[in-house]
Amino acid sequence: MREAPPFRTKADIVYEALRERILSGELRPNERVTISHVARDLGVSDIPAREGVKRLQADGLLEFATHKGAVVASMDAADVEELFAIRSELESLALRRAAQAITPDQLAQLRALLDEMAEAERAGDMEAYGRLNRAFHMAAYAAQPYRRLLGMIESLWDSTDWCRRIFRADAESVRASSAEHETIYAALAAGDGEAAAAAVRAQKERSCRWLLAHIHTTGGDA
Repeated sequence: MREAPPFRTKADIVYEALRERILSGELRPNERVTISHVARDLGVSDIPAREGVKRLQADGLLEFATHKGAVVASMDAADVEELFAIRSELESLALRRAAQAITPDQLAQLRALLDEMAEAERAGDMEAYGRLNRAFHMAAYAAQPYRRLLGMIESLWDSTDWCRRIFRADAESVRASSAEHETIYAALAAGDGEAAAAAVRAQKERSCRWLLAHIHTTGGDA
């Protein structure tokens, strides 16, 4: 029996539509997001449109500016350095714990995701690669027992998920990412939490350096 699709509220629809527009670059940093325009474009009332916008503000994708209201968030070099430094610490901790608790089924899930990522890379489907990249990391972090830690990591990924629209355009960065994922997987499979933590820390440091090098060539939107 086929499972029914999850119920989505109108606020969910607003949140998902605006989030994808921000991450794809359709909505640019500092661009104004007007509740009435969102409601009209998506065929909803102002109430769910406002709720969706508030959720994006909580994710760090929108912020409120004086005399402008909601605008797409932008980040400078200091913001990027801070977020990646925090992510590095939390994700390293998660992998050290995951290596102690990961199950054969969870390892099989990670292997399947890596295989799908390799196929997406060969096909040049960087949209799919980006989604699978996040799925791989979250599946690895979900193997550890700290629920608050997982929630904190997910929130920080939401705040920096706009990076994928830039990284996906750089083939060399994608190749490096693929190699890093394989290293993380191998360390988890061996139960070596320190090696897994070192691999994700190196990945975050490389990603941060790459992003900082491209901030000024992307109009300040990293």
